[in-house]
Amino acid sequence: MAFTESVKITVKSTPLNEIPPIRLDNFPGIGQKSKEKLLEYYTTEERALESLKQGLVGCAPGFTFKQALRFSQTYFEMIEGISVSDVIRTADMMDIYSQIQKIIMQYTKTEYSKQKLQFYGPLPSSKIPLIMERQSYFRRALDFYNRYETLLEGHNFVSLLKNLNAFHPLDAYPRIKSRIYVSDSAKILSQLHTYEFSKSIAIEQIQLENDQEIYRAFQHYAKNFDVVLYVGTSTNKIPDFPNVVSISPKDITAETIIPEQIIKLFGFNKELIQNLIKIVVAIKNTKEKDLIHNFLPIIDLQKLKKIKENASILDNSGNIHEGVDLDLDCYQQDHTRFSSIISECEGRINKEIQKEIGDRSIEIQGKQILNLFRTDMTAESMRSYIPAEVDELITEIIQKNLDLLRKDLHLPTSMEETFTKLIPEVIEYPFQLADEGVDILTKTVSARFATFKYSMMVQIARELAQTYQYLLELHQTLLEFEFFYAIGHFAHDFHLQIPHISPTGRGFNGTGILNLFLQNASNQSPTSIESEASVPIRYALGTIQNPADLFVQPHSKIRLALLTGSNSGGKTMCLLTSAQCILLAQMGFPTSGNFYFYPFDELYYFKKSSGQISAGAFETTLLQFVEMAQSNANKIIIADELEAITEPNAAAKVLGGIFSLILQNPNNYGIFVTHLVEMIIPEIDFTIKELIRIDGIEAKGL
Repeated sequence: MAFTESVKITVKSTPLNEIPPIRLDNFPGIGQKSKEKLLEYYTTEERALESLKQGLVGCAPGFTFKQALRFSQTYFEMIEGISVSDVIRTADMMDIYSQIQKIIMQYTKTEYSKQKLQFYGPLPSSKIPLIMERQSYFRRALDFYNRYETLLEGHNFVSLLKNLNAFHPLDAYPRIKSRIYVSDSAKILSQLHTYEFSKSIAIEQIQLENDQEIYRAFQHYAKNFDVVLYVGTSTNKIPDFPNVVSISPKDITAETIIPEQIIKLFGFNKELIQNLIKIVVAIKNTKEKDLIHNFLPIIDLQKLKKIKENASILDNSGNIHEGVDLDLDCYQQDHTRFSSIISECEGRINKEIQKEIGDRSIEIQGKQILNLFRTDMTAESMRSYIPAEVDELITEIIQKNLDLLRKDLHLPTSMEETFTKLIPEVIEYPFQLADEGVDILTKTVSARFATFKYSMMVQIARELAQTYQYLLELHQTLLEFEFFYAIGHFAHDFHLQIPHISPTGRGFNGTGILNLFLQNASNQSPTSIESEASVPIRYALGTIQNPADLFVQPHSKIRLALLTGSNSGGKTMCLLTSAQCILLAQMGFPTSGNFYFYPFDELYYFKKSSGQISAGAFETTLLQFVEMAQSNANKIIIADELEAITEPNAAAKVLGGIFSLILQNPNNYGIFVTHLVEMIIPEIDFTIKELIRIDGIEAKGL
């Protein structure tokens, strides 16, 4: 942004001893329901708050990883009392910071890492321990990448990390209309509603007082639902229906009530699970312990093996694979092919009737033939002329095929009474099974499959639930690792190294530093003009010594550098390169070249104005610089051709006054690009000229 758009931010910092203690009750974004979920999951408020701090609540039910990262950032800002806008004080500096983030994001492969990168804003001098903690982390990231990049890419490692995005969370399951939960206990029903199971399944209260009423009630449920689940302690009163299942109140869990939910999660995440295993194997193959010590404790090959085995019985939609259980396969096939099996049975009966009757000679007396010609003869009357042997033959054919039907549907002989209902009162040709009997049989086969499948799903869900938490924690850890690896990759490609925090000096001192934006263009288009223009520079301001270069002389007092010269773009590029290195260093990240620094508390950058500004805007800009210069914060002000805001003669006087004001405060440092050095110097108080350095730049560099 130009000077006319520079922003003024007022900071009201709160002393640490005045920051109220962080509790779930006062944590932004945590309401009563979220608090209850966290306490239920973590058991204590202390553990819940620690997970909020570490960004781990994405593992808790009802929370996402994005929420976890946002809570973690909120926790950081609350406890540290600092945010990005406290350090980055102008929109132009914020723009440089955002561009740096975009470059780093080219290396982050997951949305998690892109979100996490937002946490790493520049920190002030009061947070040097935190900067050093970050430096230690990223030093290990760079060392790990440098050592193992070749080995890991043999496993197509970056592609594996990219696939970490594909996690399907445990969402609410669609309503299951074929199942109902009933109970005679108001307390149990309340518990079921508390867990919000009623959103996915029908729940009703019943009275278990009159035996006949109980029987009729369960008969109704058994007829209208594939699976009826009674939850309570009065199991001795529950009538015996094939699709009625009793559950103990102590077994009320998500795995028992809605086993499909966790089963679908593992099914949908089968590819992710395979991916996690491949990533873990690749990491283990490095045999590294020290550089990734914080990631290793979560890796448990035995648990991974169990997860793989559990998930292997499911397809990608969460359905149980064929061959896992022969009975389930049989019942499912009967259920799926039921209409075809019924049609096949009817077809066999008709074919056999036609064959048997067609091959027989049936005698009818003449008088009977005459009666058939009577006008009042009905179809029912005509049946009386069919010989008994034909009736017996048809009955025999029907009964034989009903026995075959029972066997085809794998139903017990005890259901013979049900099969008699398949025979219509009046047998017609072509023969059709009675609708009432078919409906009963349809329900029987459907309920048997649903009940058996439900019981099996509960067993599977309980197995999966034992490893679900580990799966979440492993996924979270590997997302963290992907961020770790991405920063190592970024630092490697840009030839970055960990900068040095000066214990005594103030300012910064860099040798061999490169502009990140030019490097990025060069990396993306190695044959472009930009790749040839990326030249390292050395630049410094303040009292910090750099053992790699004596650009800053011992006991230097320079706090203001005036950068001048005639070449196009070089001066601005020097400003940007300095700003980039300062930002990266205070973020705790590696920087280019050999960079020594002491953190500034406030960072200001003003890009070149597109033209002269109005009188009102000019006055606002001057007031902003006066306020900036007088604040006690340790700051650096970087500005590109500030004189562009007004005409040259007036600008020289204005800049001379601004520089004098800036240098009166020992906490102020500045780099200003200007073409008015000869006009400005006479305007500056002689006593502070020793604090100014004039840097000339030409086409060959500084």
